[in-house]
Amino acid sequence: MRRTYFLGGTTAKGYYRFYDELISNLDRVLYIEGGFTSIVHPMLNEIVKTYEKDYEVGCVYNHIEPNQLEAVVIPEKRLAIIDRTKVGNKKLAFPKLLENLIYIGEGYDYEYLAKHKDYLIQVREEVKNYYQRAINHFENGLKYHEEVEKIYIQFLNVDKANKETDVLIRRIFRASWLNKKSTVVNRYLGAATPDGPIDFVLDLTQDVEERIFIKGRSGTGKSTMLKKIVKEAEQRGYDVEIYHCGFDPESLDMIILRELGLAIFDATAPHEHEPQRSNDEIYDVYELFIDGNPDQDYQEQILELKGKYKKETKKATNCLKSIQDRQRAFETVYKNALDEGFLKGVIARINNWIES
Repeated sequence: MRRTYFLGGTTAKGYYRFYDELISNLDRVLYIEGGFTSIVHPMLNEIVKTYEKDYEVGCVYNHIEPNQLEAVVIPEKRLAIIDRTKVGNKKLAFPKLLENLIYIGEGYDYEYLAKHKDYLIQVREEVKNYYQRAINHFENGLKYHEEVEKIYIQFLNVDKANKETDVLIRRIFRASWLNKKSTVVNRYLGAATPDGPIDFVLDLTQDVEERIFIKGRSGTGKSTMLKKIVKEAEQRGYDVEIYHCGFDPESLDMIILRELGLAIFDATAPHEHEPQRSNDEIYDVYELFIDGNPDQDYQEQILELKGKYKKETKKATNCLKSIQDRQRAFETVYKNALDEGFLKGVIARINNWIES
């Protein structure tokens, strides 16, 4: 079966990735070097189709092309195949022993690329500039978002929030402890894309028996509550899937405790979802944690700040769209320069590596 998620994204804190943690928890990694998303995706997709019948396969998507893969993880085999451009300039720590590399560059027609050199350099520079502009707009949006949080925090009853969180923790774990060390993985719930924010909440929780949909407002304790549940799970030996916010990666949006058949997540915009199954429930922190009526008392100020936030995130989204357009043009040149026969050989090499 497939597990779909993101490990990297353009956020208000810059381009932020969780690949280092993934790699450190695997036995083997195969990097694909010299390729780009539209070139690497078809190969990775073939691997997914081959192995999803018998294994759980982690499908890691690219936030600029959210229908295309940038990595595939097979947890049972403790391995991953990763587009190396997405992990930064990380050097191979244990070449051949734990890490292997396939270089796509050998399959390009140099003469064809040389004819387009100036164009490629220009487009690459434009992409770089648009990334920085997107980050700047997200940073501005975060400032307005934090101003909204400050309003609600004034009304947050911390004692009540702590007590209700403790009640929820006791309900989740009861008296259960596992005699093992907890395994924790960090991923993104969703991401900002050229088409706006998207998420994989329903895909990730489709086989989870119990789902808790957290409702509330910014600054009403959703992420703090999730962090406390994570800490408790780790202490009790439960494995935890942590899903960070694609806008602010320091904030948590969802945790999944598969050993307990439980997912609990922020179900407010931009990843707003409503209960669909009999075991789904709403947990409204605004009703439980907040004293007074800030929605009414600060209505105009909140609407103004949210409007400014939306303007900034829309500008950031437009920048991501500009990146996508230019990156597609850039990759088209490389695809036209690539020997298709060479790619078939690469897929065979990947399969041989997996089974070696």
